[in-house]
Amino acid sequence: MNLADAWQAAATLAAVALLFAGGGLLALLLLGRERCRRDPLALGVASLVAGTSLALLVALGLGAAGALSIALALPVAALLAGLLLLAWRRMAERAPAPQALMPPAGAGEQAGGALPAGPFQVLARRSAARLREHPVLALIAVQAAGSEALRGLLRPPLSWDSLMYHLLLAATWLQERAIGVVYGMFPTSFYGYVPANGSLWLWWWMAPSHSEIYVNLAFLPHWLLLGLATGGVARELGARRCWPLASYLVLLCPTIVRFAATQYVDILLAAMLMAAAFFGLCWLRSPRGADAAVAGLALGVAAGTKVVGPPYALVLAAALALAGRGAWRTRLRQAALAALLAALLGSYFYLRNMAAGAGPLALSCFDAAPPGAPPRSAPARSVLANLAPMLADGTLVDAFLGFTAPASLELGMGPQAVLLLGALVLPILLPAPWRRGAFVAWAEILCQVGIWLIVPAATAGLVFANVRYLTAAIGLAFAGLVAAAEVRGVAVRGLELLTAALLVQDLLMLHSVMPRGVRLAAAALDLLAAALLFSPALRRRVWRHLPALAGAATVALLAATPWLARFRAADRTRALATEFTAHDTLAKRFARAWGWLDRHGGTGTVAVAASPATYFIYPAMGMRLERRAVYANVNRQDLRSAVRYPGCWPRVDPDPEAWLANLGKLGVRWVHLSRVAENFPFPKESAWARARPERFALRYADAYNLIFELLPALPRRSP
Repeated sequence: MNLADAWQAAATLAAVALLFAGGGLLALLLLGRERCRRDPLALGVASLVAGTSLALLVALGLGAAGALSIALALPVAALLAGLLLLAWRRMAERAPAPQALMPPAGAGEQAGGALPAGPFQVLARRSAARLREHPVLALIAVQAAGSEALRGLLRPPLSWDSLMYHLLLAATWLQERAIGVVYGMFPTSFYGYVPANGSLWLWWWMAPSHSEIYVNLAFLPHWLLLGLATGGVARELGARRCWPLASYLVLLCPTIVRFAATQYVDILLAAMLMAAAFFGLCWLRSPRGADAAVAGLALGVAAGTKVVGPPYALVLAAALALAGRGAWRTRLRQAALAALLAALLGSYFYLRNMAAGAGPLALSCFDAAPPGAPPRSAPARSVLANLAPMLADGTLVDAFLGFTAPASLELGMGPQAVLLLGALVLPILLPAPWRRGAFVAWAEILCQVGIWLIVPAATAGLVFANVRYLTAAIGLAFAGLVAAAEVRGVAVRGLELLTAALLVQDLLMLHSVMPRGVRLAAAALDLLAAALLFSPALRRRVWRHLPALAGAATVALLAATPWLARFRAADRTRALATEFTAHDTLAKRFARAWGWLDRHGGTGTVAVAASPATYFIYPAMGMRLERRAVYANVNRQDLRSAVRYPGCWPRVDPDPEAWLANLGKLGVRWVHLSRVAENFPFPKESAWARARPERFALRYADAYNLIFELLPALPRRSP
């Protein structure tokens, strides 16, 4: 047994637990004990927002200082959690629980003690009660999330954007201990500048194990946050009883659950926007600094996560400001606090880009495509520019209905997409008491639909129209429609049955290709469930020994991590060559070369270049990130910033001697050259390497890849 693997798994679990423990304490301090026990949903949402915010603040601070290491980040996070715990205890001592919060007589004895339940105990009990209210919906959601989580544990990262830049940023920062601009040729020349709060969150899931083994699980907490916050918005819009239905509807939406175990950041972005909307609607009812603070944290995380984050966040904040009524001085102070917190968490990457001379969004680098590469112009490839042909050939309808193509697994919404048309008239559907909140949701939905029409690409056959950009709008629409149905007197039983039907459709639409390991795990759980169902004695024994069984299960899972690591390492090449998560990628053409590096590359630095563009650099780093993967420039200037070259295109003034010198400066041992299709030539470096056999030895070759080993220079002979 490899104890290092078990230790790294435990360290990953401990790091995540520590972050959310700190987030829970911060939520308690902000909301106060009375509100947390009265409104456990707010406590749950605030804890997830605060835990993520603490993680990003620690990583941003250390990364900006060039000291981003898990050996420093964990103690800093632990120190913050300790300070928050101390502050909470002092606050509790000064303000004992009021009598109104005590349980009824006899409740403590029934629970096995005389003390009233704490806020998190109330949260756990209320959550269990909500699950029991809708057992079928809960079972569907748990199984869908569980299957995606198991898939993520058994497979390497496979999705396009994950491999292209989200993981490249996180892994490079992990190796370099700083969060500078990641340098490379197109498209890294643009993606190295993107706002990357999501990649910083991924760093926390990679750094303890120095690997990619657990990173597919990184956004599952935010998948949960998205569901809770959507339910919270529905509740604030009037769904006092049926708000959990909105949670289930958004969690099982195909375009959401399909990306839950990838490194796409749309779920993180949408979860934070929904959390901000939830606390913003609470703030509309009664101006409280705590609500403004949590909303500000969430808006900041969202703004620093994706280039569409700032307009999404600004429109939501503006709508909340316009909908506010009364107590203007108080609201103004609280809005200023929210803006300060949002700037703290959301502005770093934009300010860094400006300092680098790229402008806040580095838009000058967006169109820096080389000859032969697909055009990058967003307006020309947008839904709006292609609306007529996409309607004519049915592509746009397919995008929303969740059409599954041979090389694509469910990037849409499913049949319930037609129900969301009602969101376009949401302020009319909800009566006066909730109309201000409906206006806020409606304004954000219109904003996201407008941006979706003009920003994301819609002409690529596999991505249809990138419905994932509308994740928060989908959540707001479901929340508003569930609320409208309840306040208009629609039968609760009817709503539940309709929701169950839609969730079953979601599972049918997903049509997932389930790995064997996931099927075996499901079979084992089915067997256990059947045994518990048919044996009351077994149920009593399990309940009596539940803490010990939970501890034993945790130990067993940690003990299994060496097997998981060995399986993942052995299966990585096959998975990259034959599988995909959301849609097919070019990774299959380079997988064998990456596999060769995994077997023979050791810790040697790899210089990566491809023709006509370098889409994937990250996989060359290896499962355990044992190798650096870099771009070695071809000119003597060797400016390590793409924006310093005309048009953000660093491959100018090619000089083989300069390239060789640049390889030496970077400490390169391996040179991986590739082409995306056989009709493209290999990069010019291949001819240079072949012309210098005394310095470059060809170690691997196939139709798409060449791997050279850079040999030491021969000593010069004395005359």
